[in-house]
Amino acid sequence: MKLSIIVPAVFTALLIPAASHAAVCSVPSGSYPTIQSAANDPTCTQINVAAGPYSENVVVNYSTTINGAQAGNSFSGRTSGGPAESTVQGLNPIGSNPVFTIKAANVVIDGFTIKNSITTGAAVGIDVKVSGNGALITNNILDGIMTSDTGGNGTAQAVDLETGPDQVQIIANEMKNVTSARSAKGVLIGFNGGTDPSQDTLIQSNSIHDITSSTRGAYAVVVSNVNPGTSNLTVTSNTISNLNGGGWVHAIGLEGDAPNVMIMSNDFSNLNSSTADNIAVWFENEDVSFSSGTVNGNNFNVNAPIYGIAVHPALSGSPVDGTCNWWNSSTGPTNPSNSGGTGAQASANVTFSPWLISPGPNALCAANQKDCHDAAEQQEKDFNDQQKADKKAFDATHPTPDQRKAFDNHQKADKAAFQAQYNSEEMQCKQLPKN
Repeated sequence: MKLSIIVPAVFTALLIPAASHAAVCSVPSGSYPTIQSAANDPTCTQINVAAGPYSENVVVNYSTTINGAQAGNSFSGRTSGGPAESTVQGLNPIGSNPVFTIKAANVVIDGFTIKNSITTGAAVGIDVKVSGNGALITNNILDGIMTSDTGGNGTAQAVDLETGPDQVQIIANEMKNVTSARSAKGVLIGFNGGTDPSQDTLIQSNSIHDITSSTRGAYAVVVSNVNPGTSNLTVTSNTISNLNGGGWVHAIGLEGDAPNVMIMSNDFSNLNSSTADNIAVWFENEDVSFSSGTVNGNNFNVNAPIYGIAVHPALSGSPVDGTCNWWNSSTGPTNPSNSGGTGAQASANVTFSPWLISPGPNALCAANQKDCHDAAEQQEKDFNDQQKADKKAFDATHPTPDQRKAFDNHQKADKAAFQAQYNSEEMQCKQLPKN
């Protein structure tokens, strides 16, 4: 008679090898001498890279967080390539070889200095492929992304959303010294003729400066002509300066269809084109959804004949919402329908009134004396109401006499600062048309 051996289910489970567990991997270490070696291990769900120089072109095929030594720290006050940085320099200068190539979803690149000097082909700092949905690129210094190639491939881009990744976030990076003969960009979204657009991209709180093309265009952000359009792009709270174009400057170039684009609270300055084609926010003739866009709360710190906002004359439809921007003059933009305007130019098909009467943030938005005065009065009421609410909440804590004295002094200082701002705004209101 055969004996049947019954193995309890719980014991059977113990006989099955355990699945690989997530791990925090350190570079350099005995197991992971390079960033690429850690990125090759699917169990490395977090990769911590020590300060120091690395010569690599890293391809990321698995979801992971790659932290440089400055992960979580703002680029402000840091030294590009300094001893406290994890500095990754592209290893291969021949061909279009990004320093980081993201091919998996939900990858984070945080806290690096990234450099790439190319002799043949395009220079790219971080390339996000179509499978890189949900990537987060933050707290990096992308510096010296440059190519000496003067041929058709000789472009440079700090960050390239190459083939349609969605929900990518590019937050709080510094992109500088991006240089090429052909067009140079801080962020490139898509490629002309593509059929898989990137959707829901967020570009926020970056400093994008010293972008130079010797023969063609300089951009901080450019949307390529991809069909269907690149929907729901948000570009907000970025500082954009020192763009130098041998052919043109389109600081934010919407050169493909960009439905529902939002361009808000950015600062533009020092836009330098060798031609009259010099624009902070440009809606190209392929952007047939331009009317759905909003361009609000920006500081166009440039003078006419430079444009703050321009819409290609071939486009037709409702004007783009370009209200409540600072045009570098309290009189508003230079435009035929604004006879007293002396600021940066606004093209046809842009609604620019009312406008900010001083640089934002927290500036009044008005186009005539009455509206400006009413807005100033409302701002004063809101300030006083907030101070009263703050005092009530403070009193509820039963403060000591010393605490109360410090609080009262702080409120008085805030009130004095607000009053100085209010007086300045009232003077600016008087410079506006009466109606």
